[in-house]
Amino acid sequence: MSSATATPSSGRTRRVQERAETTKAKLLDAGQLMFSERGFDAVSLRDIENAAKIKRGLLAYHFGDKESFWKSVVATVFNGMHDEFEQRLGLLREVSESEHLAFIVRFYVGYHARHPELSRLMAQEATQDTWRIQHLIELYIAPACEKMQRLVGDSLQLDRDAFIHWYYIMVSASSTIFSFAPECRRLFNIDPCEEARVDRHADMLVQMLLRLRDD
Repeated sequence: MSSATATPSSGRTRRVQERAETTKAKLLDAGQLMFSERGFDAVSLRDIENAAKIKRGLLAYHFGDKESFWKSVVATVFNGMHDEFEQRLGLLREVSESEHLAFIVRFYVGYHARHPELSRLMAQEATQDTWRIQHLIELYIAPACEKMQRLVGDSLQLDRDAFIHWYYIMVSASSTIFSFAPECRRLFNIDPCEEARVDRHADMLVQMLLRLRDD
C-alpha cells in the first residue's frame, strides 16, 4: 500500500524534474547561440529567456546571475567537446605519436564543422582581457593546450616558441572556414560543412601541420 501511495507523488516529482531539465537545456542552447553571436555584454538575461521562449525569471531561478549562467554555458560547450574527444580517443589503441596527432587535428576540424558556435564564442572572448577569458584559459584551454604541446613537441620536435605558432595555426585553420560558413557559401557557392568537404579540409590540414619540423 505504501508503494502504491508513493507512486503518484514520485511521478509528479519526476515530471517536475524533467520539465526543469528541459527548461535548463533550452536556456543553455539559447545562451550558447547568443553569447557567440553578440558577446557577453550585449546580451541580457531577458534576451536569452525570450530566445528560449521561457518565462521571465526562470533563468535566474535555475542559474542565478548572468555570470553564473555564462559559466554554465561555457562548461556545457567545453565539457561536451572534451567528452566527445575522450570517447573517440578511447577507440584508438597503440597508435603512433603522429597518428595520435593527426587524430587530434581531424577531431578539431570535425567538431568545429558541427559546432561553429564554439569558435564564434572564442572570437568574442579571446579579443578582450576579461575575467571570462581568464576563466576559459584556467579551466579548459590551458589544460588541453599543455597536453597538446607535449605531444607536438615529441612528435614534431617543436620547441615551445614554435608550438605557439603551430597551435594558433591549427586552431584557426580548423575552425575559420566553418565559423565563416555564410561568407564561404556566398564567395565560393559551396557548403563547407558537407561531409566530403570537412574530410578534405581535415586531410589538407593534417598534411600541412604534420610536415612541420624545428630546424
